[in-house]
Amino acid sequence: AIRVRFRDAATREAARGAILASVPDLALAERDDGQDLLLVGTLRPDVLKRVQETAVQQNISTLHNRVNELGVAEPVIQQQGADRIVVQLPGVQDIARAKEILGRTATLEVRLVDEQAMSSGNTFGTDVFPERRRDGSVGQVPTRKQVIVTGDQFVGAQATFDQDHRPAVAVELDQAGGRSMRITTRENLKRLMAIVLFEKGKGEAISVATIQGEFGTDFQITGNFTPQETADLALLTRSGQLAAPMEIIEERTIGPSLG
Repeated sequence: AIRVRFRDAATREAARGAILASVPDLALAERDDGQDLLLVGTLRPDVLKRVQETAVQQNISTLHNRVNELGVAEPVIQQQGADRIVVQLPGVQDIARAKEILGRTATLEVRLVDEQAMSSGNTFGTDVFPERRRDGSVGQVPTRKQVIVTGDQFVGAQATFDQDHRPAVAVELDQAGGRSMRITTRENLKRLMAIVLFEKGKGEAISVATIQGEFGTDFQITGNFTPQETADLALLTRSGQLAAPMEIIEERTIGPSLG
């Protein structure tokens, strides 16, 4: 819920009209808390139900994409009840990897590194993310809050190797993402850019590189990766992000005789 305090009833009534006009999905209730006059806003039950149904359907679509990438023949993915999804994967060999891929909420963002904050150590007004380095240490990367490219603008990804034969991910952006990337790289040559991977609300700078030239829809993500990590990252990027996090609540393995 959202609680808003007011000093007088007239202002609260004016605010009620303004809030309902701009956020019609909220239900507003008036409450008094001592000398304060409150408006308490909560999502309407029909809106909550619609959001949940949409999230489940989006997750089913994403799971289909991920299962197809795993190469499972004739999978079954269907909704059960209001908030559960049943996944059947006949013949899957690596069960642990399948579970990890299906449940990950990974999404990518591209941001510019705040190099002034990095050199001065004053990170006020920036977002700071951990970065795994090649020597095994973990550094801190301050980035600007503005997001250049969001996860839903990645339309393709393939695991590959860079010119130094290190594991990398070749990605493709949609037209809007490519346009944003082209403008940013043109105007910020020789500056640092970070690729941030978000999982379960936490971000990690998986790649920090200097912009060597202008580029748009196609580029490579390089970092401290193993070949398996680039394969998984490419798969997750291709198949899209989950609309809501999921957790496994029941798991069964059926043998061929029972089958």
